[in-house]
Amino acid sequence: MEYLYLIGSVFFTSSSSICGAFYNRRNVDEKNSAALYSFLKLVAVFVLWAVMFACNSEFNADVIIYSVMFAACYTMCNVFLIMALKTGPVALTSLLMQLSLIAVSVWGFFFWNSSFTVLTAIGLLLVAVALFLCLYKKKTDEEHKINFKWLLFAITAFIGNAGCSIIQKTQQMKFDGKYGGELMMIACGISAVFCLFFWLSKPHEQSLKMIKSSGIFPLIAGVCNFLLNLFVIILATSTLSPSLIYPVIAVGGLAVTTFFSVFVFKEKMRFTQWLGVAVGAIAVGVLSI
Repeated sequence: MEYLYLIGSVFFTSSSSICGAFYNRRNVDEKNSAALYSFLKLVAVFVLWAVMFACNSEFNADVIIYSVMFAACYTMCNVFLIMALKTGPVALTSLLMQLSLIAVSVWGFFFWNSSFTVLTAIGLLLVAVALFLCLYKKKTDEEHKINFKWLLFAITAFIGNAGCSIIQKTQQMKFDGKYGGELMMIACGISAVFCLFFWLSKPHEQSLKMIKSSGIFPLIAGVCNFLLNLFVIILATSTLSPSLIYPVIAVGGLAVTTFFSVFVFKEKMRFTQWLGVAVGAIAVGVLSI
């Protein structure tokens, strides 16, 4: 059963990029589509965590401040992820999201007294190589020119995703692994409200049309996001080693996303970018150990 949870987590972790890419392709010329997608996704996640919290309610007021900080990063991650997927390649966007482990590792050195191991050094070096391969281009290579808007959106989503991981782990360390459901429920509720205001503040006349044609994708992404977090919590208390769980989820999710990028979305990238994705997958696996 534990391996089924692990396999499920691999597919759930790739769902945000894949569902977002499908949604964007249905709404290429629509305005305010990112805010609507984020709102629908976060509502789905909030409802599911609220049900979980109601079934096993543990409340601590001290967790609220962590929930607010998590909500800010979670909103940033979700909104700018869908914007990055709309302006750039799915595979590279997914890679940058997975590489948010860099920030978590660096944060651990300074604030969690994490040891700097040989594997960590190798992982960070591979990250640098992967980023160089993905982002560098010759001046004469106009076909594969990096979109500045995509890079800005992807880096912002990267920061938001790293912030979520740092805040969640800090909260779990401080409260001895408790109140994780409370953290997620409150944070998702705040994020959903923020995205609602963001959506309503811009033209939204085409929202009903977008919901009818592609509203299923943010809902699927929301359910998968909930199941991913739930499965990771279950796996954390299983007999499987963390050195197996996290590399498999991270690298497996990147592999699934890359498969969709190539065979479903028909994305074209230069050879060095594909090599960068491969090196990045190895880096994520090393940093996850």
